[in-house]
Amino acid sequence: MVDPRDEYLHHAPDVEKGLWSDNFWLSICDREADVFGVNHVHASTNRGYARFSTMLVIDGVPMPWANKVALPEDVRTGPFARLGEGHMTYTVVKPLEEIRLTYDGPRYGFDLTYRGRFPVFDYRDCLGGNPLSGAMYYGGHYEQGLHCRGELEVRGGPRPGRRTIDSFAHRDHSWTYRFSRETPWELPAVTRQESLGHFWPSVQLADKHLNAFGWMNPDFAAPIPGAPKAGGFLSDARGSRPIRDCTCEVRLEDDGRTAMSFRYRFTLPDGEVVHVRSGRKYAQTVNGLMRGENDAECTMDCYEAFFDFEVEETGERGYGCAEYSIMPPFPRWRY
Repeated sequence: MVDPRDEYLHHAPDVEKGLWSDNFWLSICDREADVFGVNHVHASTNRGYARFSTMLVIDGVPMPWANKVALPEDVRTGPFARLGEGHMTYTVVKPLEEIRLTYDGPRYGFDLTYRGRFPVFDYRDCLGGNPLSGAMYYGGHYEQGLHCRGELEVRGGPRPGRRTIDSFAHRDHSWTYRFSRETPWELPAVTRQESLGHFWPSVQLADKHLNAFGWMNPDFAAPIPGAPKAGGFLSDARGSRPIRDCTCEVRLEDDGRTAMSFRYRFTLPDGEVVHVRSGRKYAQTVNGLMRGENDAECTMDCYEAFFDFEVEETGERGYGCAEYSIMPPFPRWRY
């Protein structure tokens, strides 16, 4: 079970393994306000710094912002009152139930409260174990379907002013060595099929929430020996419980990187199979701070695409985020 203390920062089990970090990910997907994107905090207790970023698309225009600061000692050693750097502040209002996120920047600002629609799901409870697990990777990982409410002020462009945010959302929190490994001197060339990385949809429906992690390339072997190739969960009135399986079909544009559409096949906890297809696409951004200790090197191209979704068997409609990755990152160096 996820412990309320897991809402905060974790210490590296073995400092010799290199960079260890807590990663906080929260989405915005408001179709009425025309605001889509991801807010992210990457905090390393053993390196003593944190990266803060907000990767929003507002009125169809990408408006990313990021900053890196030293991590205060008192934040590293126990539950924090707030985690911030001057512009962005992350606050645990009620562990496992409510998060407040504020940002005051040059082009926009917001004050958002994220409340759990459903209980958190611990990825260790995936059938067969955590597909993200492994001694070199994850110490822990949990996710949650949310409701996001608050205000956002746009400070430029054709539609400046305040907007109300009121939409479903999603969050995850992981603590991991994921970015600690050395990268190759040169990245290998790959075919289009080999370039397909992971898929990760967050499908928000009126009375339920579907999530999954897996690999778009069906021939891709699980990168962690012994880990299952897919996992995820269904949240509804009965709580949050593991699905049995999920696979993905993706259609990419000519560039081989931009997603046009997705179709997912979920096998639910009771064995029922449902297909979820994407509809209208609203926005796409890249979570650009997938970095190790070298700020100039992008170690992973992790795309966040925002769609309407429909369950084919029932006609249920919703919306959410369709995350996916393409390998290797391009461009690799971003300085």
